[in-house]
Amino acid sequence: MHEPDRPTDPAAAQLYDGLRAFLEALDRGEDALEPWFTEAATMYFPFLNTPGRVEGRAAIVARFARMNVQLRRARMQPPYIGFGVRDFSVQWLSPGWALVTAVFTFADQWGRRTLLLQETTAGQWCIHHLHASNMTAPTTAPAPI
Repeated sequence: MHEPDRPTDPAAAQLYDGLRAFLEALDRGEDALEPWFTEAATMYFPFLNTPGRVEGRAAIVARFARMNVQLRRARMQPPYIGFGVRDFSVQWLSPGWALVTAVFTFADQWGRRTLLLQETTAGQWCIHHLHASNMTAPTTAPAPI
């Protein structure tokens, strides 16, 4: 699998590095994910048993903790998911706000993610909204639209 090149723009590279660090935390099964999210964050998980929008940092972290319990039962040790980044793009919306879209690979799946990131007064980028969807990886390269 080809990982995209790390962005050369320093601001975009900071977001890319942050996303990679978040994925690595998920791969390790970390439960302390609070620093990654704003207090008012919302998320759509890619799971059939969580079809609605999850609202608030505490609820999002609790849902990830349930996922981690399931992963620990299914696998002996990390990395639990084995994310690869296939595509990464940043759109700067306004000062302190960025929209990131990415495609991840894991197992036989592609995970599509859209993240609305907010920069804190301390200069840390946090997830304000994350929309996640998964699909079975195509067996051949998708045709251009």
